[in-house]
Amino acid sequence: MLFENNLTFLVLKVLIIFAGTIAMMVSTTTFKVIRKKTVFVIAGYAVFVVLSTFLILYYFDYEHFLRVFLVTISCPAVLLLRYISDEPFAKLVFTGATHILASLYISATVTLMNTVLHGNELSDILLRLAAYLLITLFEFRFVRRVWLDFVGMIKKGWGVLSLIPCAFIILSVTVAFYPEHYTKRPLSIVTIYLLGAVILAVYFSIGRYLSMQYSRLQSEQNKEILELQLENIRRENADIKALEKQTKIIRHDLRHILSTVAALAESGDTQAILDFVNKTAKLSEDAPKPRRYCGDPILDATLSGCLASAREAGIELETSLSLPDVLPVDASELSVCFAGMLENAVHACMELPEGERRMSVRCIHSPKLMIEVTYPFQGKMPLDKNGLPKPPGGGSNSGFRSIVSFCERHDAVYSFTAENGRFRIMVAL
Repeated sequence: MLFENNLTFLVLKVLIIFAGTIAMMVSTTTFKVIRKKTVFVIAGYAVFVVLSTFLILYYFDYEHFLRVFLVTISCPAVLLLRYISDEPFAKLVFTGATHILASLYISATVTLMNTVLHGNELSDILLRLAAYLLITLFEFRFVRRVWLDFVGMIKKGWGVLSLIPCAFIILSVTVAFYPEHYTKRPLSIVTIYLLGAVILAVYFSIGRYLSMQYSRLQSEQNKEILELQLENIRRENADIKALEKQTKIIRHDLRHILSTVAALAESGDTQAILDFVNKTAKLSEDAPKPRRYCGDPILDATLSGCLASAREAGIELETSLSLPDVLPVDASELSVCFAGMLENAVHACMELPEGERRMSVRCIHSPKLMIEVTYPFQGKMPLDKNGLPKPPGGGSNSGFRSIVSFCERHDAVYSFTAENGRFRIMVAL
């Protein structure tokens, strides 16, 4: 039942499909800071959808609308995502087209259910609202975090992947609406759902591909962290060897020290004995001691390696690190976040003269784990089109993107501020 003569119902039906599809897209997409301008753009697009739908239905018919909605509604929806999201366009096309394809099948299934149940316009609207609401809540609750973890790490291949849902949309629309609506051709309904089975198989293969890519990238990330840990072990090993060498020297001289103490004791010069013992005790203070920042070996290796690199670069460090025994998130992920913050600071300090290279690293774990890194910078630190700081000199802000991705995955709070020539990165879990 299409109720083609009820213009008000058709416009309302299209508006529900539009809103449901946008909600599905939003549930698996990251966004920039929402500003008033963004809200006006979204509201303006919704008005455009209603007016364009009304005009097409008024001057033509419902089937004509179904044949052109990809141009009038779907393509602008993907462009809208591009405006309000900071993700690469090819990735947005894949996400948007996938949800448009899913929305086509949801809408078709509701129409067929309402027809089988001999329902009316009200039952169609209620079924449609329930379907989109349940699927959107399911995606937001169970799919969003897993999906963002996948797409946050995979940077390449989205251009080719985006062609798959686009091709399936065109094929589905052709099968469903040409030469007439699928409800008027019972055999085409079977064809549509057979095509749906093929689509599910293809998406299963895409999921396997993304899973393999994700595993590979995680392995590379773990390799980098292990390399940092190995470098820290080498540093500690060098410190231990220096300590052993110093201990051997002290042990070798111990006989002479004891002989000297004995001679001074025989002379009865108590003050001379005390002075000699004090000077001898200071020898152990010059021995190098391994640095440790926390109990977790992975995070400790990351901090030790990054801060040691900063010292080697001639950067004056001010550190105050208080980390809990049990970390609130995975140590590997927290290590990547720390590394991104510290690398940004080191790169910025390297652009300054040697006497001005200073950075501060602070961390507290109560009441929440809060990390703060501050460092000086030259020139201005403007925001790019995605709301992220753009380093002076046209440098890359991939490190900032990594921090934002970490915070979004773990519902953490973050801020980037630049005041009085100093830049501050703050993350709170």
